[in-house]
Amino acid sequence: MEMKELSLRDIAHSFAQRNANYSQFHGKLYSFVPPEPDKALTFMNEISLTADAFPGNVPATMIVGKLASLVPYRANPILVQEEGQLKLQFQIENLRLPDCDYLAIVAPVSRNDGETNYFSSFQAISFLRSLIALSLGKLPFYAWIADFDFDIEGVVSLTSEAVRVPLYGDFFKIFDASLVNEILGRLVRQQLPYRIRFQRACDFFDMALSQRNEAFRFSSYWIALEIIVGGKNDAIRTSLSKAYGNSNKKFADDYLLFGEISGMRNSLIHHGEFGVLKSYQERLLQLYFWDIVRHQVGLNCRQLARELVLSGLVDQEKQHK
Repeated sequence: MEMKELSLRDIAHSFAQRNANYSQFHGKLYSFVPPEPDKALTFMNEISLTADAFPGNVPATMIVGKLASLVPYRANPILVQEEGQLKLQFQIENLRLPDCDYLAIVAPVSRNDGETNYFSSFQAISFLRSLIALSLGKLPFYAWIADFDFDIEGVVSLTSEAVRVPLYGDFFKIFDASLVNEILGRLVRQQLPYRIRFQRACDFFDMALSQRNEAFRFSSYWIALEIIVGGKNDAIRTSLSKAYGNSNKKFADDYLLFGEISGMRNSLIHHGEFGVLKSYQERLLQLYFWDIVRHQVGLNCRQLARELVLSGLVDQEKQHK
């Protein structure tokens, strides 16, 4: 671990001595509240961090100290619609952080052909956090404060979260109040156990809508579906096919792209692999939920997911590079 007396410039040059291609760096700032902080610092300083030990061969290091002045501002992106156009605006927030100890974890950022890629940096930081949590749990980085970038001279630049602008599937809309009113009317008549299960499912659905990490967003949608169908083996596929009046559960795979979605779940849960959650995939997860709910409360199938599959939006997004 780098001693707190070192500056960002010192750390940047230390990275550059290992690899001359390292000229841009990313950091994450956390609150630092470990039990027995002196022992925690001694322990963290005794860890020998070498690039070869990191799974991606990209190193990361830690700084602990009074780092409140490190990130004086944070940019919060806000997507707005003005005159029929989507625009990205930013709220510049003065953090005014308390003068206390913080933990910063920093790693080099990859640059290829002039493009900046944060993936390897995020991986290195994730590995180091996981390693420290083995011994100290989450208290050394109890709460995320801010992300920041800096250059080879230690000059910090203002950063913000990445924002995915709405894409094809996001624009699939259903302006039919009767669809919602029918569901509300039937929910009133349901027994308490179903209403409780439905509410729990909606809690995870809402969590998915707010989740920034796409893998966790996907997982939250999947959990919502598992809850609403009872969580039994292959129950989502079976319930979805039945909602369309088909006893063959492969119907969902063949006509509703459920095989593709289920494959994403298997890759994530069994192999820890997850690429990008495309807009049509997220919209399908939402529509699966309501197709199943309508069937469960005794309403006719409106074929919401199938309508999206046939809309052309899925093909457009698949063809988009």
